[in-house]
Amino acid sequence: MLPSLLPCKRICVPCSYPGKNIIIKIDENSNNPNYLAFIIWHQQGKKDITAVQLCETQNFVCKLLDRSYGAVWTTTSPPRGPLSLRMLFSDDDEETWLIPVNNIPEDWKPGNTYDSGVQVNL
Repeated sequence: MLPSLLPCKRICVPCSYPGKNIIIKIDENSNNPNYLAFIIWHQQGKKDITAVQLCETQNFVCKLLDRSYGAVWTTTSPPRGPLSLRMLFSDDDEETWLIPVNNIPEDWKPGNTYDSGVQVNL
């Protein structure tokens, strides 16, 4: 992994990725439709992502994901269809939910990256 793609931790100096959208990188061990793991790249600012929900875009049923380690989020039996993310950005003072513009496609593949369509500096 390139140094500029490392996820930020709350204990570090705020990360800065000017002009870069948040990217979702599907882990190579993912297996559609049984298991989904991904890392979130280009999170900038002082806040940490403390929760991630994966939602079906048709009926908006959401599933809270497990934080495996660092910026890696996982779930068994992910929802079907195009998937929308909800990310909770938190620090000691406040929490903010963010819903990216772009979805993870229904035919997501291990190793692929997907552009969220949003830049965040919280």
